[in-house]
Amino acid sequence: MEYGDGSITEIKKPDGKSYNPKKWRVCLSFTVETQDAEGNPKRKRKKVQRNISGTKAQAKALRDKLIEEYDEQGRLKDAVALEKQIEEARKETTLSDFITTWNDVRITIGKANQRTIKEDLTRLRHIEEFLGNTPITQITPQMIDSAYARIRSEHGLSGTTLNRIHILLKNVFEKAIDYDIIVKNPCNKVETPRVNTPDRKALSEEEGAQLLDRIEQAEAAEYRAYMEKEARMARIGKTADRASIRGLRALGNIIAVRIGLATGMRRGEVMGLAWEHVNLEGHAITVRQSLDVKGNLKAPKTNAGIRTLAIDAATCASLARWKALQMAELAKIYVEQKPGTPVCCTDTGSFNRPDNFEHWWAKWREENGFAGLKFHELRHTQATVLLSNNVDLKTVQTRMGHANPSITLGWYAHAIPENDHDAAQMLGNLFAKAGENSESDDECPPNVP
Repeated sequence: MEYGDGSITEIKKPDGKSYNPKKWRVCLSFTVETQDAEGNPKRKRKKVQRNISGTKAQAKALRDKLIEEYDEQGRLKDAVALEKQIEEARKETTLSDFITTWNDVRITIGKANQRTIKEDLTRLRHIEEFLGNTPITQITPQMIDSAYARIRSEHGLSGTTLNRIHILLKNVFEKAIDYDIIVKNPCNKVETPRVNTPDRKALSEEEGAQLLDRIEQAEAAEYRAYMEKEARMARIGKTADRASIRGLRALGNIIAVRIGLATGMRRGEVMGLAWEHVNLEGHAITVRQSLDVKGNLKAPKTNAGIRTLAIDAATCASLARWKALQMAELAKIYVEQKPGTPVCCTDTGSFNRPDNFEHWWAKWREENGFAGLKFHELRHTQATVLLSNNVDLKTVQTRMGHANPSITLGWYAHAIPENDHDAAQMLGNLFAKAGENSESDDECPPNVP
């Protein structure tokens, strides 16, 4: 601090007389070292002033207090110390520390569901293995590239997984920028890992027909076995006071496969289907909810996911028969079939969790000649068969529940038949026809007056 130890000046009334008690202006002057726009050193004068009423001794005490509170640059010492602590904390914040902070924010604002959060943290652990203990301010693009290379070589992760890790890591650094911990996002100078071309298997029309035949045979067999079992239970007097009806889950599973093949609905959507969403008179199913692996119902991620799908007559008849049987059988254990009752239920009439269905499905597909067939591939089959048979893209997009047709095209463009030759021939025919009309006009004799 320059200009002595500060000044103390009496403040007087406009007529030059003193106030009672007297008023004093305490002023400290500082020289602050700054830089101009070109980076050249520059000196700037800064003043800290306070007014006080009382004796001059009290004014001097205030001056001494201000001298203790401010440093040579005219900054509050406590604020400088706090800023220094914050800066040190920023420098010491590791990537793992900040991933925790970033994830806590996502949970607070409800930006992702529990399953997504768990999966994202699992992916980020791969990058934490190599950079987790590194202060976030020290991470460079080169370090990220090196970590990606090691993740690929040591863990054998696909390009698709690395791509997801990269997107998540980039979001983490963006939040660090928001918090003024870093200035630039190092991921911006890292080449995004390429997504692997997905292996989207789909059944051929012949295989789809074979699967439908297996479904119908299995459905008929399950009905026979169920009726025989119930008749046997009745003969031996064991139909009373039951807590469950064994066999309902198995029948519901068969129905789930039929629905999946007929509509292309996702597994969770099929397992979350309730009777209030099935219009037997209108031959349609409306998708409004999905059942996750923990048995929780949730709404579709986008408005496009809420959709109404037409179903064929055979599927509708199967659902009508199943609904009637389910109602009668659940009544035996005093469970009323309501609009919210699941279509594909358990033996107690509750929702059947997708993971439980998956255990049954793995065995069933093996026994019926479709080993390795994933339930999601019924969805691919739906889109592929429809497009290859010239069903318009908008209809397929709607049935798939895609937000826009570009998603459908990106996934299933290979299924659209090659129409280039047909288009060329159509144009040729149109032009030829137009030419014939033109020649015909030329042959007309001119009007003679």
